[in-house]
Amino acid sequence: MTDQPSTEQTLKHESPEQSNGDQSSLSQTASSKKNTLLIKIAVAIFLIIVLALIAFGLWKSYQPNEIELQGRVEAETIYVSTKVPSRIEELYIQGGQIVKKGQPLVRLNSPAVENQKKQAIAALQSALALQSTVDRGAQEENIDSLYANWQALKAQEALAKSTFQRGAKLYQEGVIAKQRRDEMQAAAISASQLSEAAYQQYIRAKRGSTPQQKSTADAQVEIAQAALNEANALVAETFLHAPIDGVISKTYGNVSELVAMGVPIVSIIDEKKTWVSLNVREDQYANLYKVKELEGFIPALDKSAKFKIKEISPEGDFATIKTTRQTGGYDIRSFKFHLVSVEPLPNLKVGMSVLFTVKEATP
Repeated sequence: MTDQPSTEQTLKHESPEQSNGDQSSLSQTASSKKNTLLIKIAVAIFLIIVLALIAFGLWKSYQPNEIELQGRVEAETIYVSTKVPSRIEELYIQGGQIVKKGQPLVRLNSPAVENQKKQAIAALQSALALQSTVDRGAQEENIDSLYANWQALKAQEALAKSTFQRGAKLYQEGVIAKQRRDEMQAAAISASQLSEAAYQQYIRAKRGSTPQQKSTADAQVEIAQAALNEANALVAETFLHAPIDGVISKTYGNVSELVAMGVPIVSIIDEKKTWVSLNVREDQYANLYKVKELEGFIPALDKSAKFKIKEISPEGDFATIKTTRQTGGYDIRSFKFHLVSVEPLPNLKVGMSVLFTVKEATP
């Protein structure tokens, strides 16, 4: 009985130390489990990230590549020329100037055209005078003169006939010779013919011009008028005006220089009719020709816009790019795409670049 208290006392003295050890052991076990869990979570996250990267890489490898193409803004260019060889007399414009339709551009000088106009005017005046004479007919003085001449010859005819009748009786009586009678007969016939000719001249003058003469005179006037119109048209070619609203691109020549027929003197850009010219290689053709609209970025305006394909035309032989293989294969040609903006772009100017990004076609 005496040993139990000592044992209990010993146990009472040892129990705090043992409890502290147990608590420490439990805390270490919990910390170890927590670290293990964190490691597992970290490994799981790492594996998920690796798998995601692998999946993204595989997905990306099967996606079509993007191709960047660069186009250039172009516009309709009008070339102004003349139809007559001439010399530049005065230039009213310069490169880069904005012009309106009908605005004077160049004044030319052509002495040959001026002389041609003067000749046409003189020919028209002559034709008009002839037409007036034909329409008016002969003057009254001429008609009276022809009538008097007819009457005089008519009197001579009557005298010649009476003389022949008396001579014929005298010939029958044997007073005169046959030669004399024949002479009287010839004089009577001649007087009759002259009287008839004078009468026809009088009738023609009194009647006036024939329809054929009037038609001929009218035709001469029309010919002369057409020649004058042609001369005026050539004179008009010495004054060149702007056919459209636009911007002067370039002038080809200076004052006092000669210009040939049909050679451009001024070129005008029609900024209202702009488009984007895009050169596409044959191996890139499949990426674009089926596309209805393309979105392009305009660096100069710092904005994007939508464009639609208006026309596709092949480039010339000089635009051959390369061969598909080092040995053999075919030459890759180029095609020109004409693109127009879907919405108006008032600030779009000729020469600006437009960048297009398209996806490579999958086989």
